[in-house]
Amino acid sequence: MNTLTFDKTKIQNKEQPFIADAVFAVEAINSDHVIEKQTKVKQLLDELFPLESGSHENVTSYVVDYHHVMAYFKDGSHSGLKYPKQFIAYEGEKEEPCSLLLRDGVGSHVEISLGKHKGTGCIELVEIEDIQLETCTTLSSDAPHISGVRHWISLLKGDGKGLSNACNEEKEYTAKSGEDYQLERYYVVK
Repeated sequence: MNTLTFDKTKIQNKEQPFIADAVFAVEAINSDHVIEKQTKVKQLLDELFPLESGSHENVTSYVVDYHHVMAYFKDGSHSGLKYPKQFIAYEGEKEEPCSLLLRDGVGSHVEISLGKHKGTGCIELVEIEDIQLETCTTLSSDAPHISGVRHWISLLKGDGKGLSNACNEEKEYTAKSGEDYQLERYYVVK
Protein backbone atom coordinates (compact mmCIF):
# COMPACT_ATOMS: atom_id res chain seq x y z
CA MET A 1 0.00 0.00 0.00
CA ASN A 2 1.27 3.46 -0.82
CA THR A 3 1.65 5.75 2.15
CA LEU A 4 1.40 9.46 1.84
CA THR A 5 4.12 11.33 3.66
CA PHE A 6 4.61 15.05 3.86
CA ASP A 7 7.65 16.83 5.23
CA LYS A 8 6.42 20.03 6.88
CA THR A 9 9.77 21.78 6.55
CA LYS A 10 9.82 20.99 2.84
CA ILE A 11 6.27 22.30 2.57
CA GLN A 12 7.10 25.59 4.26
CA ASN A 13 10.25 26.17 2.19
CA LYS A 14 8.85 25.25 -1.23
CA GLU A 15 7.96 27.62 -4.01
CA GLN A 16 5.05 25.41 -5.09
CA PRO A 17 2.03 25.69 -2.74
CA PHE A 18 1.29 22.75 -0.46
CA ILE A 19 -2.19 22.47 -1.94
CA ALA A 20 -0.67 21.39 -5.25
CA ASP A 21 1.23 18.53 -3.57
CA ALA A 22 -1.93 17.41 -1.76
CA VAL A 23 -4.08 17.49 -4.90
CA PHE A 24 -1.48 15.64 -6.98
CA ALA A 25 -0.97 12.97 -4.29
CA VAL A 26 -4.70 12.20 -4.09
CA GLU A 27 -5.32 12.51 -7.85
CA ALA A 28 -2.59 9.94 -8.45
CA ILE A 29 -4.89 7.30 -6.96
CA ASN A 30 -7.45 5.72 -9.28
CA SER A 31 -10.92 7.08 -8.46
CA ASP A 32 -12.16 3.49 -7.96
CA HIS A 33 -9.84 2.99 -4.96
CA VAL A 34 -12.06 4.70 -2.39
CA ILE A 35 -10.42 3.13 0.68
CA GLU A 36 -6.94 4.17 -0.47
CA LYS A 37 -8.18 7.73 -1.12
CA GLN A 38 -9.72 7.80 2.39
CA THR A 39 -6.39 6.71 3.85
CA LYS A 40 -4.48 9.39 1.93
CA VAL A 41 -6.77 12.25 2.98
CA LYS A 42 -6.68 11.12 6.62
CA GLN A 43 -2.87 11.07 6.46
CA LEU A 44 -3.04 14.58 5.03
CA LEU A 45 -5.18 15.61 8.03
CA ASP A 46 -2.57 14.10 10.36
CA GLU A 47 0.05 16.33 8.77
CA LEU A 48 -1.94 19.57 8.57
CA PHE A 49 -4.17 19.21 11.64
CA PRO A 50 -2.62 16.63 13.99
CA LEU A 51 -4.50 15.33 16.98
CA GLU A 52 -3.06 15.63 20.49
CA SER A 53 -2.95 11.84 20.51
CA GLY A 54 -3.91 9.26 17.91
CA SER A 55 -4.52 9.57 14.18
CA HIS A 56 -7.39 10.75 12.02
CA GLU A 57 -7.18 7.31 10.38
CA ASN A 58 -8.61 5.72 13.57
CA VAL A 59 -11.39 8.22 14.32
CA THR A 60 -14.95 6.90 14.63
CA SER A 61 -16.62 10.30 15.09
CA TYR A 62 -16.00 14.00 15.54
CA VAL A 63 -17.95 16.07 18.06
CA VAL A 64 -17.89 19.80 18.75
CA ASP A 65 -17.42 20.25 22.50
CA TYR A 66 -17.67 23.88 23.60
CA HIS A 67 -15.00 25.63 21.44
CA HIS A 68 -13.11 22.47 20.51
CA VAL A 69 -13.45 19.59 18.11
CA MET A 70 -13.00 16.18 19.70
CA ALA A 71 -12.09 12.99 17.84
CA TYR A 72 -13.40 9.72 19.30
CA PHE A 73 -11.81 6.31 18.81
CA LYS A 74 -13.10 2.69 18.89
CA ASP A 75 -11.84 2.11 22.43
CA GLY A 76 -13.87 5.07 23.73
CA SER A 77 -10.88 7.37 24.15
CA HIS A 78 -10.87 10.82 22.60
CA SER A 79 -8.48 13.57 21.62
CA GLY A 80 -8.62 17.19 20.61
CA LEU A 81 -6.47 18.85 18.00
CA LYS A 82 -2.83 19.38 18.91
CA TYR A 83 -3.35 23.03 17.94
CA PRO A 84 -6.96 23.77 19.04
CA LYS A 85 -7.02 27.22 17.39
CA GLN A 86 -7.04 25.48 14.00
CA PHE A 87 -10.71 24.60 14.55
CA ILE A 88 -12.81 27.51 13.26
CA ALA A 89 -16.39 26.43 12.58
CA TYR A 90 -18.75 23.57 11.80
CA GLU A 91 -21.93 22.80 9.90
CA GLY A 92 -24.76 20.67 11.31
CA GLU A 93 -25.22 19.66 14.93
CA LYS A 94 -22.48 19.76 17.56
CA GLU A 95 -23.06 16.07 18.38
CA GLU A 96 -22.86 15.02 14.74
CA PRO A 97 -21.42 17.75 12.50
CA CYS A 98 -21.83 17.45 8.72
CA SER A 99 -18.58 19.30 8.16
CA LEU A 100 -15.71 20.87 10.06
CA LEU A 101 -13.87 24.01 9.02
CA LEU A 102 -10.21 24.19 9.98
CA ARG A 103 -7.57 26.81 9.19
CA ASP A 104 -3.87 26.08 8.75
CA GLY A 105 -0.96 28.19 9.96
CA VAL A 106 -0.97 30.45 6.89
CA GLY A 107 -4.70 31.20 7.06
CA SER A 108 -6.07 28.84 4.40
CA HIS A 109 -9.34 27.10 5.21
CA VAL A 110 -9.92 23.37 4.85
CA GLU A 111 -13.45 21.95 4.91
CA ILE A 112 -13.89 18.32 5.93
CA SER A 113 -17.27 16.92 4.86
CA LEU A 114 -18.19 13.93 7.01
CA GLY A 115 -20.23 10.94 5.88
CA LYS A 116 -23.13 9.52 7.83
CA HIS A 117 -22.69 6.31 9.79
CA LYS A 118 -24.16 3.33 7.95
CA GLY A 119 -26.03 1.99 10.99
CA THR A 120 -24.54 -1.52 10.94
CA GLY A 121 -24.55 -1.73 14.73
CA CYS A 122 -20.75 -1.89 14.82
CA ILE A 123 -18.41 0.95 15.64
CA GLU A 124 -17.11 2.15 12.29
CA LEU A 125 -14.37 4.52 11.28
CA VAL A 126 -15.64 7.92 10.21
CA GLU A 127 -15.99 8.29 6.46
CA ILE A 128 -14.80 11.51 4.92
CA GLU A 129 -17.00 12.41 1.96
CA ASP A 130 -14.73 15.18 0.79
CA ILE A 131 -11.99 17.57 1.76
CA GLN A 132 -12.01 20.97 0.10
CA LEU A 133 -8.91 23.12 0.24
CA GLU A 134 -9.20 26.89 -0.07
CA THR A 135 -7.09 28.77 -2.58
CA CYS A 136 -7.34 32.48 -3.17
CA THR A 137 -6.71 34.38 -6.36
CA THR A 138 -5.66 37.98 -5.89
CA LEU A 139 -7.07 40.42 -8.42
CA SER A 140 -5.45 43.51 -9.82
CA SER A 141 -6.00 46.87 -8.15
CA ASP A 142 -8.43 47.83 -10.95
CA ALA A 143 -11.30 46.49 -8.83
CA PRO A 144 -11.07 48.43 -5.52
CA HIS A 145 -14.14 46.78 -3.97
CA ILE A 146 -12.78 43.25 -4.64
CA SER A 147 -9.27 42.07 -3.74
CA GLY A 148 -9.60 38.41 -4.59
CA VAL A 149 -11.69 35.35 -5.34
CA ARG A 150 -11.88 32.32 -3.05
CA HIS A 151 -11.74 28.92 -4.80
CA TRP A 152 -12.29 25.46 -3.32
CA ILE A 153 -10.39 22.43 -4.63
CA SER A 154 -12.02 19.09 -3.88
CA LEU A 155 -9.71 16.19 -3.04
CA LEU A 156 -12.20 13.31 -3.15
CA LYS A 157 -14.97 14.41 -5.48
CA GLY A 158 -13.78 14.69 -9.02
CA ASP A 159 -14.83 14.50 -12.60
CA GLY A 160 -15.20 11.19 -14.44
CA LYS A 161 -11.47 11.10 -15.14
CA GLY A 162 -10.52 11.28 -11.45
CA LEU A 163 -9.36 14.91 -11.58
CA SER A 164 -10.27 17.22 -8.70
CA ASN A 165 -13.26 19.54 -8.96
CA ALA A 166 -12.90 23.25 -8.29
CA CYS A 167 -15.61 25.78 -7.47
CA ASN A 168 -15.96 29.26 -6.00
CA GLU A 169 -19.16 29.07 -3.99
CA GLU A 170 -20.02 30.95 -0.82
CA LYS A 171 -20.03 28.88 2.38
CA GLU A 172 -21.82 29.38 5.67
CA TYR A 173 -21.00 27.75 9.01
CA THR A 174 -21.51 28.10 12.75
CA ALA A 175 -18.37 29.49 14.37
CA LYS A 176 -17.08 27.69 17.44
CA SER A 177 -18.35 30.71 19.43
CA GLY A 178 -21.89 30.04 18.13
CA GLU A 179 -22.03 33.02 15.76
CA ASP A 180 -22.44 32.83 11.98
CA TYR A 181 -19.21 32.32 10.05
CA GLN A 182 -19.39 33.13 6.34
CA LEU A 183 -16.82 32.71 3.62
CA GLU A 184 -17.84 34.89 0.72
CA ARG A 185 -16.85 34.12 -2.85
CA TYR A 186 -15.18 37.52 -3.21
CA TYR A 187 -13.19 39.21 -0.49
CA VAL A 188 -11.39 42.47 0.23
CA VAL A 189 -7.97 42.54 1.89
CA LYS A 190 -7.92 45.20 4.59
